[in-house]
Amino acid sequence: MIDLGKSREQFVLIIGDMMLDKYIIGTVDRISPEAPIPVLRQTEVRRKLGGSGNVILNVASLGARVRVVGRIGNDSEGLFFRETVRELGVDDRYLFESGNTIVKTRVAAQNQQFIRIDEETIAAPSEDNKYEISAQIDKILQDITVVIISDYAKGFVSEDIAQVIIEAAKTRKIPVLVDPKGKSASKYKGATVITPNNKEFVDLTGLASVPNEENVKIQALRLCEENEYDYLIFTRSEKGISIIDHANGTKTDYPAIVKEVVDVTGAGDTVVSVIALAMAAGFDMDKCAELANLSASIVISKFGAAQTTIEELTAALNGNSASMASIGVLLHQLDILRRQGKRIVFTNGCFDLVHAGHISSFKQAREFGDVLVVGINSDKSIRRIKGESRPIVELPHRISLLSAIRYVDYVIPFEEDTPQSLIEQIKPDVLVKGKDWQGKEVAGAEFVKSYGGKVEFIELEQGLSTTTIVERIGNRRGIEFPDEETTD
Repeated sequence: MIDLGKSREQFVLIIGDMMLDKYIIGTVDRISPEAPIPVLRQTEVRRKLGGSGNVILNVASLGARVRVVGRIGNDSEGLFFRETVRELGVDDRYLFESGNTIVKTRVAAQNQQFIRIDEETIAAPSEDNKYEISAQIDKILQDITVVIISDYAKGFVSEDIAQVIIEAAKTRKIPVLVDPKGKSASKYKGATVITPNNKEFVDLTGLASVPNEENVKIQALRLCEENEYDYLIFTRSEKGISIIDHANGTKTDYPAIVKEVVDVTGAGDTVVSVIALAMAAGFDMDKCAELANLSASIVISKFGAAQTTIEELTAALNGNSASMASIGVLLHQLDILRRQGKRIVFTNGCFDLVHAGHISSFKQAREFGDVLVVGINSDKSIRRIKGESRPIVELPHRISLLSAIRYVDYVIPFEEDTPQSLIEQIKPDVLVKGKDWQGKEVAGAEFVKSYGGKVEFIELEQGLSTTTIVERIGNRRGIEFPDEETTD
C-alpha cells in the first residue's frame, strides 16, 4: 500500500530556469484575406508558471512545501511569477531578479496549438547570485528533504551552481534529482537520479539516435559510472519508463499507461516531481516508477502544462477510472471534452452505502452520453438532509467507491443541499434522475432545459436504497433509526 500522504511531509528545493507560460486562446472560423493564414478570434488569455515554475506547481499540487532558487525578470511578468509562488506558500527568498522574465506564448484554437512565440535571453547567473548561493547554502538546504534541479538550458543552472548544490546536498544525505538539458553529463556529477527523455539521452550519450534496448542499458550504465549517478530514469514517451540501477547493473522497464492524449506539455515536469517526492518519502524504485507512469497518464489527458493531485493519483492507484476533481479542474476538462464533441451527462446523490441500484443508475445514465459527471453531497449536506445519524460512510470513502465504478468519469462534491449551483457551472447536455423524481421539482432541470439540454428519468432497482439497507440492518439487531427520506 502506497501512502501518498507522506508527500505532504516533504520540503522540496527546486533550482532551475523560471519562465512564464502565456496562452492566447480563441476560435478560428476563417482564413485571412491578406495571406493564407487562419484568423484567431481571441476569447481568453491565460498566464501560469512555466519552465521550472511548472515543477513548482506540480510539487505544490501534491501537497509538499517548496523553496525555490532561480531568476525572474525585473518586470510585470516577474512580479506575476513572484506573487503566484507566494500564493502557493513557496519560500522565494532566493528568487533573484534581473533582466527580463522568459515568456513562452502559445496561440491555440479548438484545443490545438498552432504557433509558439519565445521571448528569452539566455544568461548565466551573476557573480553576486553565485556568491549568495554558496554563502547561504546552509540556509538554502535547511529542512529540505529532496532537491530537484530542473535545467531548461536557459543559463541559470550553470555547472558551478549545480555542483555547489549537489555536493552540499550529498554531504547532508539529501537526494538530488536532475531533469537535464544539454550535452554535459558531468555538469550533474554526483546526482542521485538523472531523468533524461529520448532527446536528452541522445545528447548526454553523444549518440546519433536512441540505441536498441541492450545498448540503452550499456550507455546508461556508462553515464552512471562516469558521473556517479545512483540511478538513470529514462522517460521514453509511449515506451514508458526504464530505470537503470547503477549499483546492481540492472535495467527495468515499466510500460506506459495508455490514455487519450490531449497535450504532452509539461508531462516531464510532473514525472520528475512525483519521483522526487516518492523517493523522499522512502518509496522503492518500483513504486516511484509506478507513480511516475500514473502521473504522466493523468497530465497528458489535460490541456497545457498541467499537474496532478494526491486525489487523482490515489484514484489511479486504486484502479479507479474516475477522477475526483476540483470545480476549476473539472470545468477545464469538460471544456476540452466538449471541443472534442463529447456529450456530458450529470447525475447526483448522497451515495451512502453504495449498492447495486447505484451501479445500475450509473450504467443507464452513462448511456445518454460520453462522459458521466457525478455530484456527491458532502457529509455536512447529508446531515442537514437526513439527520445526524448520516452519512454512514464519510465523503473521502464515498468518493473512492464511486471512482472505482467504470461508468463514472468524474466525481465532484458539493456542500449545498441541492446541486443547482453545480449544474449551472457544469451545464450538462443531459441531467439524469431516477423515475421516482418524475412529477417533482428537480434541481437544475429548468436551467438545463433553458439552453436545449435534456432531463432524463431512469428505472430504479426496486427495494434497493441506503435507507432500506440501514433499516434492515437495524431490524436484525433490534436498533431503531430515525425516519429518513428514501431517495439515496
